[in-house]
This record gives sequence, C-alpha cells and structure tokens, in this order.
Amino acid sequence: MNSYDFVHLALYALDGEICGRTKLQKTVYFLGILTGKLDDLGFRPHFYGPYSDSVAAAVSRLKSLGFVQESCLHTGACNEDGFEITRSDFRLTDEGSKIAKLKATENKVFWRAIKDAVARFQKAGDIDYMRMSVAAKTFFMLSKKGKPASPEELAESAKSLGWNPKPKEISDSVNFLSRLSLVSVKAG
Repeated sequence: MNSYDFVHLALYALDGEICGRTKLQKTVYFLGILTGKLDDLGFRPHFYGPYSDSVAAAVSRLKSLGFVQESCLHTGACNEDGFEITRSDFRLTDEGSKIAKLKATENKVFWRAIKDAVARFQKAGDIDYMRMSVAAKTFFMLSKKGKPASPEELAESAKSLGWNPKPKEISDSVNFLSRLSLVSVKAG
C-alpha cells in the first residue's frame, strides 16, 4: 500500500476528517506504526516530530483530485514573529469518501488493519497536536535507541534532533504510548 492510499483510507477510517496539519502527520505516523506500515510512509525527524514528505504529497494529491477539502481556521492570534496563527483542517469530500469506500472493498485485509489501528488509536484517548507531537518524538527516539530510557535521557537525546521536549512532557507522552501498547512502563 502506498502513502497516497494509506492516507486516503486513514482519513476514511477517521470519519473523513482530521483537524490540523501536524495532527494529520502524527496520526498517520501512529497508524503507520500500528499497522506495521511505518517504513512505507517515509517519516524522518522534523521540528514538530516525525514528518513525511510522502504523506504531505498524498494530501496534496487527494486535494488536487477533489477527494479532500482543506479549510483554514484563522485564530486571530499572532505568533512571536507577527504571523497569524491558522489551522488547516482536512475533510474527505463525497467523491473522496466514495473512492475510499471502493478502495476499502478492494483491499479488505489492509482496510481491516487500518480500522483496527484507528480503533486502538481512538481508545488511547484524544490528545492535542502538541502532546501528540511529543509522543511521536518520544516513540521515534525510543525506537532508534532500541532500549529503555528515562525521560531525562530522552530529553537529552532530543537535542541532537533539534527537539526540546521537557522530561515531564516525555513522561506524559509515555502514558499515551503505553495506552497504545507501544511501550511498557516499569513500576517503581
């Protein structure tokens, strides 16, 4: 399954909508992990955590085909550089849902894997995009280390990737990762 079809079916399984560009990237990242398809999605370190050019291209393609509609929510607030803060929301169009349904029918095994991953993801609890970003960074670092690490060790490791999560943020993100059954927490 390529990134384009993965993103299309992920949106379909998520009731056709994801609010926020960062949340879309991190949601697809976690769904990639949960389906065993992460390597096919091309994630790499980025400012807000793991990011995939392939996923961004898939969204652009879905938009250009009229399968996804992007709308921008203007908050009225400005960041420290004076630029207005906006959020991009993505929603499948009727045609996009129709084509996704057809893809799901033609790829039953993969569709079941996506639906199961989405159910597991939703059961872990809805977290905002910033907390999801830290959770994605935490998992990324743990998977690269290949062994357990303390929040303090991970916060130090994050610096080499240009990230700056605090140990408390990492500890909180471990709870989310634990609910996804991606990490186990040692009692103590």
